[in-house]
Amino acid sequence: MDGLIRNLMTLGLTEYEARVYAALVGIGEGSARQIHEASNVPRPRVYDIAEGLAGRGFITIRRGNPHVYIPVEPAVVIHHLKSAADAAATAAVQGLDALSLDARSKNSPIWYVQGEWSIRRHAESLAVGVTRDLAVVCLDYTQIGEFARLIADASRDHPVSVLLPNGKRGIRKPLGNASLHVPRPFCAFFQENIFERIYCGPLSVDGSTFLLEYIFIADDRVCMIIYRQDGVRNAVVITLPFITCVQRQFVNRMIASAERIEGPDGGL
Repeated sequence: MDGLIRNLMTLGLTEYEARVYAALVGIGEGSARQIHEASNVPRPRVYDIAEGLAGRGFITIRRGNPHVYIPVEPAVVIHHLKSAADAAATAAVQGLDALSLDARSKNSPIWYVQGEWSIRRHAESLAVGVTRDLAVVCLDYTQIGEFARLIADASRDHPVSVLLPNGKRGIRKPLGNASLHVPRPFCAFFQENIFERIYCGPLSVDGSTFLLEYIFIADDRVCMIIYRQDGVRNAVVITLPFITCVQRQFVNRMIASAERIEGPDGGL
């Protein structure tokens, strides 16, 4: 029984709540006196604990003299507890991540991000923080779905431009009001040193292979580059104005000379 109580407490119940609910499951239904005897919870506390559990939908009360308390199916209760715990964990990590982002932005204009979850959270934070516009350079069309909601949400309130250097290929998830563009060569330097060397395939440096996947630029102040190094996905976030402003001007030049793709909800 002690192990069961500890598990229920881990899922979010207090000790008395866990003892009252477990006792009810064990006896099927019962009065406050019977719950007290089965749970060792002080009888005066049984009443308010049971009312609280009823308010959360974990037990039902057949009111009378005395009241009879009936437990809801354990699978239902555990599902609700687990969902609440998962939501709280996600909110806590997002809150801590926001604190981390704020601390990093104060202490360093460039930092590295590793792990799929962290990469997605940083991309979401960047998009949520947009005040003017968002530009996205997308080279990995097979993965655009993971950022489709982020792009679509941002496009509801701000202009969003998505550059597709690899041309017209199927993007199946809608991108909201985002405008899609296929870049066209606008100068020899771009074609030879940027497009052909960086956008068209892997880049080998010092024995490592780098493959660019995305560039996100929020306003002119935050740039996030997602890439693979020897097959491992990483990202770098840059807030240094000298770099972010140059990146954005370069992307703006690409957009200005690009072919705009028309389609419902940003589809191709």
